[in-house]
Parts: sequence; structure tokens; C-alpha cells
Amino acid sequence: MIESLEEAFKEVAQLPEDEQRYIVEIIRQEIASEKRWQTLFHDPRSERVLENLVAEALAEEAAGETEEMSGSCSCHP
Repeated sequence: MIESLEEAFKEVAQLPEDEQRYIVEIIRQEIASEKRWQTLFHDPRSERVLENLVAEALAEEAAGETEEMSGSCSCHP
């Protein structure tokens, strides 16, 4: 286990039980979500879907149907 994770667990251990349970649930949900994404991305059908999305996006760009995004994106963890 990495040191920062150990430190985080020590901090969580100092919280009231209800808050600890809440944090455990968040962690479990995140792990389950990551497993679902990994399963989806390793499914051979995903490659075709992603290829179609890329082709669609490139066609929209070529047709001038896209807009430049500005500012910072909060879509990355």
C-alpha cells in the first residue's frame, strides 16, 4: 500500500463511524465503476463503437459543425 493511502486511512479512522461508512461506500462505488469501465473497454465491441464515434466527430469537424472549447475542463479526475 502506498504511503499516501495509509495516511488517508489513518485520517478516516479519526472520523465518526457514520462518516467512515460513507467514505467506505464512496471508495467501493469508485472501485466498482472502474471495474465496469475496464470491462467495457476490453470488450471487442467497444473498439467499433469508439471508431464510429471518432468518425462521427471527424465528419462534424470537417463539416464545420463543431465549436472551439475554451476554459479549463473539469472532466478529468
